[in-house]
Amino acid sequence: MSNSFFSSSHDKASASTSGVSSHSSPAARQHSPHIPSDALGVSQVRPSPSPQQARGLAPAPRDPNAASASVRPRVLRRVTSDESHLYHSLSRTSSLGDDEQFQDVREMVNIRFMALKDSLPDVPNFKMPSLPKLYSQARKSTHSLGAFHSPEPSPTRAQLPKDFDVSSKDGSAVLDRVLESLTGDLVIMGGYRGSVLRSAEPPHQQVWAPVKLGLNMRKVNLEVGLEDEDEERMEETIKPDGMLKHIGPVDVSRKFIKRLRSCDNARSGKLRIWDYGYDWRLSPHLLSRKLQEYLQKLPSNQGGTPAGSRGALVISHSLGGIITRHAVNQRPDLFSGVLYCGTPQRCVNILNPLRHGDVVLLNEKLLTASVNFSMRTSFVFLPEDGFCFVDRNTGEEYPIDFYDPQEWIRWHLSPCMQPALPPRNRPQSSSFSSFLPNSLRTRADSKSEKWPPSPTAAARDHNPIAPQLNGSGANVEESKPSDLQRKRYLDYLTRTLAATRKFRSELAHLPRHQEANAYPPHAVLYGKSIPTVYAAQVTGREGICYSDAYDDLLFRPGDGVVLAKEAMLPEGYSIARGGRVCTERGHITMLGDLPAMGKALEALVRGRRKGIGMGTGGDEAK
Repeated sequence: MSNSFFSSSHDKASASTSGVSSHSSPAARQHSPHIPSDALGVSQVRPSPSPQQARGLAPAPRDPNAASASVRPRVLRRVTSDESHLYHSLSRTSSLGDDEQFQDVREMVNIRFMALKDSLPDVPNFKMPSLPKLYSQARKSTHSLGAFHSPEPSPTRAQLPKDFDVSSKDGSAVLDRVLESLTGDLVIMGGYRGSVLRSAEPPHQQVWAPVKLGLNMRKVNLEVGLEDEDEERMEETIKPDGMLKHIGPVDVSRKFIKRLRSCDNARSGKLRIWDYGYDWRLSPHLLSRKLQEYLQKLPSNQGGTPAGSRGALVISHSLGGIITRHAVNQRPDLFSGVLYCGTPQRCVNILNPLRHGDVVLLNEKLLTASVNFSMRTSFVFLPEDGFCFVDRNTGEEYPIDFYDPQEWIRWHLSPCMQPALPPRNRPQSSSFSSFLPNSLRTRADSKSEKWPPSPTAAARDHNPIAPQLNGSGANVEESKPSDLQRKRYLDYLTRTLAATRKFRSELAHLPRHQEANAYPPHAVLYGKSIPTVYAAQVTGREGICYSDAYDDLLFRPGDGVVLAKEAMLPEGYSIARGGRVCTERGHITMLGDLPAMGKALEALVRGRRKGIGMGTGGDEAK
């Protein structure tokens, strides 16, 4: 039997942790067979026999003067309470949303506007000005998706969840509660493009801060050399400097980190908060190694630390979770728990930056297609099964082997290998669009952004830290590479794809860690209320080669960037009881959902105290 009933993109597990029946107890215990029985809280009770059983068990008449008589021992059965479960129990009810609920959506949700709205302070009776057709339904829970145009009533006090403290403006009482008992090392790391980068030379100016760079206030080159030694020498020119906590007014993690550092345990030194930054452009193997080296130096991983206090609790967002998962498989002893926030198993959104590049505010030359192509982590999101394109007329799937370099040439996936063909299905540019600046002409000519643009298209999010598969990008003409350049690109791509495939294979669940109770408790924070790209529709297989291949998209539930199903853990991994937490926030701002973060952290702390990851001879943490 598998070590996990859930935590896979193929599973349909429930986020609910209540109503667990006793017949699931043996299965739940099978996840960690070597955890001490006292940690499981197993009790033995005496069943009440029925009258028929009582007559059948009654002893035969005997001489009252007999010295002794053999008595049949009473039957014992194990009963496991809901509180003693360590992992999520099996459920056949999907908690990942309805795959068909966004089947009529054809435009991407304005994630930037949503992120800005989520970042505003909690002011009573304040409402953001609404934009027409801004997919207001995407901000509602899946239970209210059937009433898109009905007003959303404010919840009454009786309707608020139990964990909501009315005296707390943001409802984060559960986070405050868990911080009262949380001690040791807590590490927070961002995702793709989610760490600040600085020049290694004084005065160490920022080379990755989207607002300044996007306004062309500073000229930098983020391209990485194509040779392996270029990565090893990268810190001679550019160094990471902590997590990117906000993008202008958009809060990524600033509010959450501020709350952590203001708690009593952090002020007294019992809880140590570490803001970990890394160069998100480099190869994932290198990033995993650097993370392990960083964690090994923390106080909780030094010799002489009590068993119950060993390991760091790591909160990882997006790509950071992929790097963390690899490090956990290499050195599970360095971790006391891991919270994966919007961490994808795969994400086809990366294909658009690799072909078209990205626009960062007004800067179209910062993240061109060739720059994104040189970043090793760009390839870690590619799916092994090759799914991305479907026929718009028949629904037939057109899989591509993304890990075969020749496929990149055949299907024109990057201008570094073969430039995409001109648009096939877009209408001819209007005479008016010819007067637009180059940076706007591509958007005006796009099929999904006809002139005049819809309110949603006008506010289209060119999000600097979350790539989007929206058919648009940097309007920078990149010349066809020469034969010599293509050979260098091909050699680089061959090495990178092979290394990436190996890295992804090392993310798989390792039964030996589970059997040894070495895996730390895991929790997952995910979204399912926002239309998220699932596939791109093309006309025939040859339509993949054209530059408008990403114009007609299909959507399914997610956080706007990562599909809900892809945000789950790979097959075999177990989630700590109560550790699968859904948020209404989008991908960028989900760490700002303090109540959800509190619930996930509480599940990790409880699981660790119950003995998860403490080894086969470990006792329940006191």
